[in-house]
Amino acid sequence: MSGFSAYFAQLWFIAYQAFQDLLRERILYNIFFVSLFLLFFGYLAALLVFGHQDRVMLHFGIMVNALSIFFVSAGAGARLLRTEIDQRIAYLPLTRPVSRVSYFFGKWVGIALFCALNLLLLTLVLYIALRVTGGGFNHALAQATLLIWFESLLVSSIAMLVSLYLRQGLAIMVCMAYLFLSHNHEQIDFLRKQAGDSAPVFGLLKYLTPNAQILLMDTRVYYDIALGDFEMFQRILYGCAWALLFMLLGNAVFYRKNL
Repeated sequence: MSGFSAYFAQLWFIAYQAFQDLLRERILYNIFFVSLFLLFFGYLAALLVFGHQDRVMLHFGIMVNALSIFFVSAGAGARLLRTEIDQRIAYLPLTRPVSRVSYFFGKWVGIALFCALNLLLLTLVLYIALRVTGGGFNHALAQATLLIWFESLLVSSIAMLVSLYLRQGLAIMVCMAYLFLSHNHEQIDFLRKQAGDSAPVFGLLKYLTPNAQILLMDTRVYYDIALGDFEMFQRILYGCAWALLFMLLGNAVFYRKNL
């Protein structure tokens, strides 16, 4: 039991340090003000619509929040671990000794906490915008916000894995390209049917990417159609399974990496 306690103590210590590092980089403030700027345009777009201004604001706000969090999680995942390896900052904690597993997963937990704080602030801004346009918070919006956070866990796990091979900029680009494919399974199916058996690459792309559209509820939020408890649980489990897969792959690479 003491071994597990020591492992989790190390993990939470690394997570807290990662969270503090991300706060010091002012990413939170930059994303916050960019989102305010984008939501202002969403508010202007809502004013141009006759009726259901709150739904337009809600639909636009969910997209802004999702994109903001995905960029934050991709950037943090691609930078945090890679920077510490390149600058040899990771050498000190790993010689104390801190296990590589707790170090790797601790960084991920720190990013997850930072994304949760980002999403909380963005949701607060969206709620204020909704109140201005005559809307309010509902069950579907709460579910959509939670699923966005779980997808950010998936994005950060992909970014951390890719960052072990590529520099920060390339890692972010690869991560966002992979996320784009994950949100376009229907288009991949269409291209696969058009190509037939002559292009098996489309089938391969589908099986190697999660169907991230499951984790978005933009249409359901617009019409205020909440998910059932079991379906919500299934979607969360789906996102967690894919995120855990990439974390295990990333941890395996990091564990064998020559530092």
